[in-house]
This record gives sequence, structure tokens and C-alpha cells, in this order.
Amino acid sequence: MKISRRNFIKLGAAVGATAPLGFNVLNAFSQSNLKLQAGSEQELEGKFTGYDVKYTYDSYCPSECGLEVCTKDGKVEKIYGNYADPYNHGKMCGKGPLGCGLINSTGRILHPMMRTGKRGEGKFKRVSWDEALNHIAKKIVEIKKKHGGGESVIVDTGDMTDTQPYYRMGRGAIACPHVVEHGSICDVPRRFGPKNFINGKRWEPDLMRPVLVRQSDGSLKEMGYDDLPLPKYIVYLGWNPFTATRIHYESRGTVTAALKGCRVIVVDPAMCNTAAWAANNGGEWVPIRPGTDNHLLGAILRYILEKGYEDKDFIAKYTKGFDEFVKEFKSYWNKTDGNGLKYFSLEWAEEKTTISKDKIKEIAELIGTTKPGAVVWGMNGIGHRFAGYIASMFGTAIDVVTGNIEAPGGVIDCNQVRISKDGYAGHFQGREITRTVNGKTVKGKQGDLHMDEMSDWPAGWEDVVGDHPRRILEGVEIKYGPFKGYKYPIKARFEIGGNTMISGSATWKWQEALTAVDPKTGEYLLDLNVSIDSVYLENALYADVVLPAANYLERYGIADIYPSCPVAVLRDQVIKPLGEAKTQVEIMNAVAKALYDNGDKDVDPKEFWLKYKHDDIFWTEAIEGTPGKKNVGEPLPYPKLPKGYTLIGTPDSLEAGRVKIDNEKKVIQGEPITVDWLRKHQGVAVWPMAWRRYEQVIQHKSGKIEFVWSRMENYNEHIKGGAKPYGFEILEKYTGVKWDKYPTTFFWFDPPYNPASPRYAEMVKKYPFQLISARVHQGMTATYANPQQAETPTDSIWWPLNKEFEAEVADWVTEKNGMGMPQGSMKVAKKRFTKGTHCVGACAMNPKDAEANGVNTGDVITIENMLGKTQKSVVLVTDTVRPSVLKMPYGGGGRFSPGVGTTYQQKDYTANVNQLVDPNLLSPIVGFPGYVDIIARIVAVEAPSAKVI
Repeated sequence: MKISRRNFIKLGAAVGATAPLGFNVLNAFSQSNLKLQAGSEQELEGKFTGYDVKYTYDSYCPSECGLEVCTKDGKVEKIYGNYADPYNHGKMCGKGPLGCGLINSTGRILHPMMRTGKRGEGKFKRVSWDEALNHIAKKIVEIKKKHGGGESVIVDTGDMTDTQPYYRMGRGAIACPHVVEHGSICDVPRRFGPKNFINGKRWEPDLMRPVLVRQSDGSLKEMGYDDLPLPKYIVYLGWNPFTATRIHYESRGTVTAALKGCRVIVVDPAMCNTAAWAANNGGEWVPIRPGTDNHLLGAILRYILEKGYEDKDFIAKYTKGFDEFVKEFKSYWNKTDGNGLKYFSLEWAEEKTTISKDKIKEIAELIGTTKPGAVVWGMNGIGHRFAGYIASMFGTAIDVVTGNIEAPGGVIDCNQVRISKDGYAGHFQGREITRTVNGKTVKGKQGDLHMDEMSDWPAGWEDVVGDHPRRILEGVEIKYGPFKGYKYPIKARFEIGGNTMISGSATWKWQEALTAVDPKTGEYLLDLNVSIDSVYLENALYADVVLPAANYLERYGIADIYPSCPVAVLRDQVIKPLGEAKTQVEIMNAVAKALYDNGDKDVDPKEFWLKYKHDDIFWTEAIEGTPGKKNVGEPLPYPKLPKGYTLIGTPDSLEAGRVKIDNEKKVIQGEPITVDWLRKHQGVAVWPMAWRRYEQVIQHKSGKIEFVWSRMENYNEHIKGGAKPYGFEILEKYTGVKWDKYPTTFFWFDPPYNPASPRYAEMVKKYPFQLISARVHQGMTATYANPQQAETPTDSIWWPLNKEFEAEVADWVTEKNGMGMPQGSMKVAKKRFTKGTHCVGACAMNPKDAEANGVNTGDVITIENMLGKTQKSVVLVTDTVRPSVLKMPYGGGGRFSPGVGTTYQQKDYTANVNQLVDPNLLSPIVGFPGYVDIIARIVAVEAPSAKVI
């Protein structure tokens, strides 16, 4: 497809969204840009002839915005937002246009490699695909013969939304019951409330605009911010949608809602970008003590109930178990803590959070008396905490009792309304197997050997990647099901598109596990470690085999992201993979074929290379049940079709009534959606928006929003008569609380390593700082590909505090004063970065703390955590973080692979915050790492030889 004048003229608004400017300046820039372009259409069109356009979605960060990519002669030349995708509606942040650099990164993996030195040394030789695959296959076949089967292998599919081919590779070819993905180390505690109350996942404000809405006359209309209700308040707890979210529309939606009167309150220990904007636009920054969101939300819920502000009609109609939940909750109201304060009272919450009781009351009044609105809790502040479940439970309960779930302008569970997408090869988990257990032959299913569900983490519904180091070191014992008592080691691991060395709990623990040696044989405990990626990251340093994966502009896939209504977005192959890189389906088939050729009987050729001869076949099959959502809600998406039936098929066929109706299965089958259909429709399919879709959103058999959780009751049934889950031991060790079974309604325990917990009072005296981390997707996530990303300071933790250094960069980085763009093939050039011109991961420190410790901006401090582990970090002294708190970027410092480019040059004076994580602090239900449950002290200060600019 050739680029059109219409498509380019629409670019004006998108350009405005890329600049780090204030909203008013942004808007003025956007409008003037549109006028300028409107007067020069012919001139502009002349400059944009000769380009082909393909539609895909971004993977520079997890937002995955829809893109229009202009190519010429098989090379990427320009990248714009895709207006057909309502998720970002043509808009991009600064990373989108620079995606070309990710293809041509100096850290790009272009050929298979095999290790020649010790793990961690980074010594490799280039090999052929055949040699690499044959080595992998021989190892896997040997492991399966020696140790029982594929259960001794882990396949970690990393952080992509198009991982399904690797699920088929793992479950089908390797016969591995535990194929995992990044969600396990993303924000599982944050999801606890939605998961238990409705079997959901992520609750976000109703801010996605425009959306297609059915009108009273039967027509469909695209409706925007001026046409539909918006929240009257949004309370963000530990959530920074302006720079660190994968929910793209939330940033533009928050700004627009505020301009229309919404009060935005950001509860955060640091003044992040969203908090700073809110404080200057009718909202507020509320600096809370880290880890006490549980206390704040508990007090707010108590206040709402005491005042009688709950929506009684909504509760009676749509919920189950509310009285039981409230009874358990109220049982704490007359209990007192060590200070004589009653639990969940305003005074108690004030003492724990350091927020005044008047402010807590004010926020509770706003939430209890105003509709519609949204309480939203974040990925790092709550999702990365041991006790994050409790905040998620309270936040969910507040949104439910106020009647805001699925209300126009309220809260949407984005997971429950996004498209149904398959390809995960779950049927292989039912494969019949036999094993010898205590001398007896036992039959069961492949899934009965799952290392979490059937062993230490029976409620770890997202898998427990943070515990993989321990399982590599100690092995697995099955504790439930037919194979109870069966033991096996973990002998091989695939890491695909992820980097758990940095992101999967304590880095040092991963290093220990991957380099551990069997004293009897002198060989590594983990026989085989495979890294499949497009960029040479820390994980690859410890791999035995490295395979080159296609970049996101070189591969295929289907995105569903987290929209407010069903949306399917095509990832099309924009250009051919560079070097010898392969797509996911190609790698899946190659590994399966190598196993088959080496005698692995678990591989059926008809399930792999004979069936999926092209990626299109795989992805069309994956979406054959799309959208897979019920025809329910207000207004009804398709009023001419049966209400409550599941919708399958293209939007146009459903709209035109070209359908078959199965009344027995209650399915409406339109014309199947395919990869080819998406290509012909700008890469996007959009189905109508509706609200109050309770028949779709509530996934429990009860059909009700559950305050007594059937999910947890099922887990208790699963563990009955078996060993106590491993998480119960951890809970008792760190909090003193004993569980005999999983909680099925309201529960409470104090957070570990926290000043609000009396158990840690003495330790807090020795380690007076709480260390928090934050994601800054806009600025720092891929500086290894584009050093220009380091030119924009943000959130007080990505700041121009570099020492002078020289680094190899792509040659286009040195052109036009650093404003060049890649053209054709990449060449490497050396560039010198002067002091104070390149942003690095910094530690933000309050001025009072800096003065007390003799620290100035630019100094390098040594931070020691409660385990005695240390990290060095350059400091930014700033009022944007509250006292007794140190804030650092997540993944932005201490990077020790040269593949991360310029960030590698700062490894000695920037901190890898995950080196300070307690690897044994895994949350008691889902086994999630306590990433920000860290207390620390400053043990050394190094002043720079010259003042940093």
C-alpha cells in the first residue's frame, strides 16, 4: 500500500503527542502544525511518494501502540502512529519514531552463537543454525531420557504479546508442563482483587476514546471525549500513566478528563510526572509512606461503609458474599495496634501512612459521594509488594461498593473485554504420561507435573518465575495430584525475549543458580541454558546457546493489549529479518524438527512444520475465535443479533448480519477474521463499545461479583490433605502470621521490611531509608538502541548526570547533532559524550536527607540493604521525593552487558535495584518477588572530582 496524503495530513496531532511539552503548548503546536500542513498538501505529498506502508504495533515498550511504517526498497524509513487503532489513535511518544534504531542496534544478535568460556564471561563463537539446534536437541533428548521427561525443562517466553508459538514449542515439542511468560514477574499482586472478585486482571479508568458506540437509531458512531461521560475523579495509587504505563490512552484521557473537571489525585511517595501535572491542574499529589497503600485504602473503605455511602442497590443485584466480607473486615475495627489506635480508623491510617486524617477523610468523601469515578492502583507501588494483595483487595472492593465497575466513566476490566486469542497449545497439557513414583508406575497428565501448581505454589496462577533460581538449585517435588512424591531436577531453561537476570527478582541469586556446579561431576547444575532474543542482554551472557530472534518490525503477531472494547491489531512483517534472525514460528518449527531428527518421540510433525508452513497460518488459527465476547451491555453492540450469545467473526460481517447462529451453543458465527483481512483493513479490527457488560465481565460460575472468593476455595480444595504451600512458610517467617489455608474473604497482615510494621522497628532504625523503584518507559527502556532516548530527563530518576565517556553507536546517531535517522545499513561509529549531557539512572534523594548525610547532586553513594548487599548510585537531590525514601529506576542502572550500549558505560555508578531485592521474599499466595520491599542505609559517599553540569 502506498502512503496517502490523507494519512500524512492526519499526522499533525500525532506529532504533538511525541514532544515532552506541557499540554497547552502541545495543543497549540498541534493546531498550528495542522494549519501549516493543510496549506502545503501538494508539496508534502511530493515528499512522501514512493513509500510502501505496512501496519504493525510497537514493542519498544509494553504499550504496543499501533503503527504505520513507511518502507522503501525493503528498509524502514519512517514510522507514524496508526489512526485506525483506537488504543493510541495515531499518537506516539518519543520512542515510536525511533524504532528504526532498534533494528540497527549495536547490540543486535544476528547469528547463532555458542559459549566458549564460562557462563557470565560473554565468550562465544559464531555457529550455524544446524549446529546450534543439534546441540540443543541432543541435550534435551538426553535430559528427557535421564530424568523422566520434559518436566526438567523450563521455557520462559519473556515479555511479548505474541509468544504463542513458544508455548506450542514448549508444551508440544519439548513436553514441558511449565511454559511461563513475563506476566509472572509483572504485577501479579496488583491483579489479586480483580482476579478473585470477577476473575479479571487489570482495572483502568474508562478513558479510551474514540470508541464505536451503537446509537438509538441503530447506526454505529465513533464517539470521543465530548460525547461520552468521563470520570469525575481518578485516584492513582503508585501509578504514573504519563511515563510508565502500557495503557497508552490513559495519559491523553487523564489530561482530557481533568480539563473537563475530573479531579486527579496521585498517591505516591515521589512526585512523578503524573503527580506533578495533577498538582498544577486542579488535582493533587499526596506523598504517602511507601508500602502503606493497604492502610490508606482500608481506612477509605471503612469510612465509606460507616457513612453508608455504598451503592446498596448495586451490591444487592450484582454481588455475592458482601455481608461475610464486611463481617470479617469489621472484626478488626475495635482491635488496636501497639499505639492504641483502632485498625482502619482515620487516626490509625494517619499514623501508618503519614497522610493527615483530614486529607484521608477528604479523599474518602470524594470517592463515596461522587459518580462516576475510578480508584486505580499501580504496577510498581502495589503490584511489586509482598502485601500488594491487600491494597488490590481494598481497591477492588471500593470500586465495586461505589458501583463504578463497568459504569460509563467508571472502571473497566480491560482483560475481560479484550479479544479471545488462542495458540497456547493447552491441549498438550492433557497428554497422557507415566512416571515411577516410589517404585510404582503411575499414570497421569503432562500438566500434573507442573512445578508450581502441583508443588510449592498451587495458587500461583501466573507461574512463579521469581522462584526459578531456587528450583534450579534444589529441584522440584510434586506435592499434589497423581504424581505426589515424584521428584525431578530442573536441567534446562529457555529464555525468550526476556531478561530475568535483571528483572526476575535478585540478580545475584540468578547468577548463583546459573553458575552453580554439581560437586560430583564438576558440571553446571543447569545442563542447558538457551537465550533467544534480538538484542544481546545480560541473560545472554549466561547462555550456552544464543539464537537470533526477529525484531518486532521483522516478525508477525496479534496484539490485544488492554483496551476498553474488543480490538485486534496485526503485527505484520514490515521488513525481512536481518542476518540469520528467525520469526517465532520459524524457531518453533526449527527446534521441533531438530528434536524429531534426534529421536524425540514427543514431536508430531503434523503439529509443527507440516501444519504451519507460514506464520500467517499460525496467527490466523490463533484468532479464529475472535472476538469471542458476548453480545451484552448498554448499548447492546449488535441489537439485531441474539443477546448474550458469543460473537465470532469480522466486524463487517457481524454488522451486516452475515452470520450463522448456533442456539444450542449460543454462538454467533460471522465470517472468520484472518491475517489477510486485517492487512486489508489497516491492520486493525474494532468491535463496538458497551458498558455494564456484567454477563461478560464476571467470569465466575456464580455470575456475581464475589466478596467470598470461589477461586481461593478451589485452591483450598486442591491442597486438602497435602503439604502446606511453600508461601505459608514465607508468610510466617516474615510477618508472624500463620495460615492453614488460603483466605477466602477479607484478610490482613503487616507488610515486611516496613516502618509501619512493629515487627521491623529495630531493623528500620538501622536501615532508615525505604528504597522504591519506578519504570520510565518514555525515556530509558531502550537506550541501548537509541542513545537519543537519554536526552530527555524525567521523573527525577533519569537525569543528565553522566561522567564523560566514549561509546560505539550506530553512525546515524552522530549525524545532524544527534538528530539523524538510520538510512539503509548501519555502520558503527565512536561518539564522545561530555559530562552532564547524557541521562543515567539516578537515585533521587530529599534535600533534608542529603544534608544529613553530606550528599550533593552528582555524588556517588553506596547503598546497603537489610541483607548487607550493596550498590553504588549517582544522586539527584530533589524535593520530588519525600524524606526517608530513595527512588531509583527499574532496570536503568548497573547494566553489565555491552549489548545495552551507552547504558553499559554507567554500570559502575548507577544501581541495579534488583541486586538489593530479598530473593526469599516471595508473596505468600502467588510467589511474586518483593521488588520494592527494601530498606537501606547509606554507607559511603564519593564526591565527584568536578561538579556535574
